[in-house]
Amino acid sequence: MKQTVEEAARIEREKVIQELHVAYKMHKDPKHYIISNAAIQKYAVPLFKAGAGWQAKQSPWISVEERLPEKPKYDWVLVIIRDKRDGFIGIPQIGELRSDGFWHTETSDTFNTPNFRRIYNTTDVLGEFLKQEVVAWCPIPSFDDILEANKDVLERIKEKGD
Repeated sequence: MKQTVEEAARIEREKVIQELHVAYKMHKDPKHYIISNAAIQKYAVPLFKAGAGWQAKQSPWISVEERLPEKPKYDWVLVIIRDKRDGFIGIPQIGELRSDGFWHTETSDTFNTPNFRRIYNTTDVLGEFLKQEVVAWCPIPSFDDILEANKDVLERIKEKGD
């Protein structure tokens, strides 16, 4: 079962409060304990949630539930695929969301023969035969984007003369 950010925040808040109890038993400062406990109760969950929200925005991976790649801007993208049977997530692959509405990868296209389409009445090889689903995608950066992102590295190489 997946944990919500609220549940995770409350668990972390309880850990901090337990540490505060231990510190109080050692130092016996009720004023410090009361002020700290009130601050933790008020701010811990919102701060944890804000941090989780910030972290989620740092990943280049985009959930397919959030949005799908726009054509033709993102014809081929990196995809994360989950096995529907056991939840296993494999290494990213290059994939494409085609006009038939299904995701295609090199692996799925190997099986996607006229005979397969006839037998299963679908081109969804990932879903029907391989029992997999795309859960997230990431744009493949252009060569210019890669050069721009590594400009400082290229400058250091030029300076060294290597």
